[in-house]
Amino acid sequence: MTKKIPVLMFHNISEIKGEKSSVFHKDFYNQIKYLTNLGYKCVNLRNIEDHELNKKIIITFDDGYENIYKLAMPILNEFNQKATCFIVKNQIDGFNLWDSNRNDYKKYKLMNLNQIQEWNEKGFEIGAHTLDHVNLTKLTTENKNKQINDPISFFNDKLNISVKSFAYPFGSYDDECIDLLKKNYNYAVTTKPSLYNKKKFTNYEIPRISINSSTSLLKFFLKILTNYEDYKLKFKL
Repeated sequence: MTKKIPVLMFHNISEIKGEKSSVFHKDFYNQIKYLTNLGYKCVNLRNIEDHELNKKIIITFDDGYENIYKLAMPILNEFNQKATCFIVKNQIDGFNLWDSNRNDYKKYKLMNLNQIQEWNEKGFEIGAHTLDHVNLTKLTTENKNKQINDPISFFNDKLNISVKSFAYPFGSYDDECIDLLKKNYNYAVTTKPSLYNKKKFTNYEIPRISINSSTSLLKFFLKILTNYEDYKLKFKL
């Protein structure tokens, strides 16, 4: 029987409770604590095919917010757990300007180069989230390729980081994106809700379980330990 692996999608970890796209830092602490107590090992996305682990979970953070470095990393370190953070290359040390046209827009600081370097040095994974956090399906082939593959040389040359994982901005992609990714990446994550099953999903269309401010601890474990997310995908709940 093929194992189903939960791949979790976070954005912000906040000191303020109730922010829509965020998880309150004390709630995140409890989530990681209980996962650890249940014997789960949180690993980087690049280790998703590590067959030595029976109870494996992948934690991912989109966009590279500074609060991930300041709030999430110490919690993960405390419990000896790992995670992958997807960085928007041209907004390093900047802000989430791609959200600025939203009615509920809130400006968040993004990691700087030193913080990214430390994240990597502590054994966490850095992935790419394009150059500018754009909808790839609206671009020409040339611009798609630039957005997808240019971050690789930057992270390699600037920080000596080998990037092999990718997250589609807004969850938007097409077959051409996948073909371009296959040149240099091993894995790519979507925003489709489901548990990852290698027989059902390719390495370039890995589904994720969204975790945000409305995810209670009970719902958190329903998403991870049951078929809740698979039914959600099937019936579009």
